[in-house]
Order: sequence, then C-alpha cells, then structure tokens
Amino acid sequence: MNLIKAAYAVDIREIWPLAYKNNDKFQTLGGIVSFFLPKFLLLGGVVFFILIILAGVGLIAGAGSGDAHATESRKNVITYAVVGLILMFGSYWILQIINYLTGGALKDMFGP
Repeated sequence: MNLIKAAYAVDIREIWPLAYKNNDKFQTLGGIVSFFLPKFLLLGGVVFFILIILAGVGLIAGAGSGDAHATESRKNVITYAVVGLILMFGSYWILQIINYLTGGALKDMFGP
C-alpha cells in the first residue's frame, strides 16, 4: 500500500568530506540516520538496563535506612528510565509506520 510516494534522499557528497564514493552509508542524510539509529537504540537499551539495576539495588539497600528522600529519588530514577524506554520504542514504531506508509522508503534503516 503506497499512500505516499517514496522519499528521495539528497546527495551530500559535495558538501560533506566523509561521504566519499566507496562508502554507501554516508552519501545521504538518510544513510547517516540509517547507520546510527540502531546503535542509538542499542545504547538506549543498555542505559535503561544499567539504570534499572543500579536504582533497584540502591532502593533495596536503602529500604531499611528510613531516608524517605533517597528512596523517592531512586523510585524517580526507575520511573524516568521506564518512561525513556517507552519513548524510545514508541519512536521506533512511529518510524515503522512511516516506513510502511511511504512504501519502504526507510528500508535501509530497518532491514529487508
């Protein structure tokens, strides 16, 4: 289903020195995004995991201390980590919907 015509990428080889002829990934802005987006998603997942582990351990360790401020701040870290993960995967699925509506114009970004 092609509701929108496929988007054509702008060639940036003339103005960006890293976009040389033999490198297909860095010749367009879409290629740059396609290269870095999966790495950012992986990095976001690792940061989420680390935040959940550290905040959970801190919450358990400080549970008997009676310090309400420290407990509340650790709960906030867990809440913000979960909200960040939801935003990250929500943006991924929005890009998937755009990819479907444009007829696979972003196919290099998300595989075949």
